[in-house]
Amino acid sequence: MIITDTAGVCKICQKKQSVILCDGCDIGLCLDCRKFDLWGYGCGHVDTRVFCPKCFDDITINPYSGKID
Repeated sequence: MIITDTAGVCKICQKKQSVILCDGCDIGLCLDCRKFDLWGYGCGHVDTRVFCPKCFDDITINPYSGKID
């Protein structure tokens, strides 16, 4: 996760200040447009990831989205 206060306006809603970059495509996202996911691995280790809606649903970028049958 890359938290930023200098990324400008959210690239999704184009209204609010972006606060974090998408882990998939690096666009700036505001508090309302970001989507969190947890990637677990190893013995009890979890990484927090943040995505734009498009990257969140893309199984090649976020394989843990639950979209794989």
